[in-house]
Amino acid sequence: MTWRNWDSFLTIKGIGFWLAAGLIVMIFIYVLGHAIKKNTLAKLGDDDLVKRLFEGRSQAVGTIRIILLMLSMTLLVVAWAQPQTRGKSMNLKPRGLDIVVALDFSKSMNVRDMHGSRLEHAKREMNKLIDNLGGDRVGLVAFAGTSMTYPLTEDYESAKMFWENLRPEDMPLGGTAIGRALVSARDLLIESRRENDERSQIIILLSDGEDLAGQAEKIAGELNQKGIKIFSVGIGSKSGSLVPMLDENGKASGYMKHGEKYVTSSLDEKTLKSLASATGGKFFSATRTNFGTMEVLKAIKDLKRTEGKKRKIEEKNEEFYWFLIPAVLLLLMELALLGNRRLFGKAVQHES
Repeated sequence: MTWRNWDSFLTIKGIGFWLAAGLIVMIFIYVLGHAIKKNTLAKLGDDDLVKRLFEGRSQAVGTIRIILLMLSMTLLVVAWAQPQTRGKSMNLKPRGLDIVVALDFSKSMNVRDMHGSRLEHAKREMNKLIDNLGGDRVGLVAFAGTSMTYPLTEDYESAKMFWENLRPEDMPLGGTAIGRALVSARDLLIESRRENDERSQIIILLSDGEDLAGQAEKIAGELNQKGIKIFSVGIGSKSGSLVPMLDENGKASGYMKHGEKYVTSSLDEKTLKSLASATGGKFFSATRTNFGTMEVLKAIKDLKRTEGKKRKIEEKNEEFYWFLIPAVLLLLMELALLGNRRLFGKAVQHES
């Protein structure tokens, strides 16, 4: 059995971590409360007095409620971890492309004129694109004033983890150097080329297009000579928006200024269109309602692919509902007992 969301238990930012922590705290509070209560009752010393104090209340029902709640929380934690078992397996001989996704991590990508910030929206859509590649090798470039890279791989889950928690504030140098990003992407593709391998190689460039360092046009010409196409995606509004300043928790704490003026960022389609055109690629304009992910996938579908080695693909069966359904039922039982504790106590007294 594997656990799809296990990583969320290993970081303080993960929901799984807080679910597990909540369960541990709940158990600790119950044990501590039970000990304090037992000690307090022992100090009273009079059994008749204790019985009168708790007349009409069933202590057993209270204990059952706590047990039901703890069991429910435990099952919810397990369900959140998304347990999976092995399903069908098959051998595939993929026909793949070499793709490098170059994503802009400059601070202008914090502008919230998409669904969330430009960067958040782009990450979600590129993760969706990567999941739909099927047999293509993918590498990643995160760039601002300089670039960070992840080599080409067919392990899509590992690749997506590369930029999962990466933010513009983590980049060693600010700015937007599209030319340097293209050089990094080119190097990844050239290094991955194999003898007699004629598969197409492409770069998917995502940015608001504000190339502050230049060089991009020159690099695009070199890429064209090597047969590498650029498919560019323009992100952001043409009208422009203020660039927020984020604190260490990712929350806006004001807006960036240059001197006395606020800094705004708008989509520069001209640069991105020119780069795509120079390499025989295509330009796509991302909007809030249609990012263009499926259009990019369609555009690269017919590019030349080469057959790779056979690899075993194994489906996963989701098993979380075996834990989620009992958790909900136990929680409903606990809620039902919540309003009937005194009623149960009277019934016990009457029987005795």
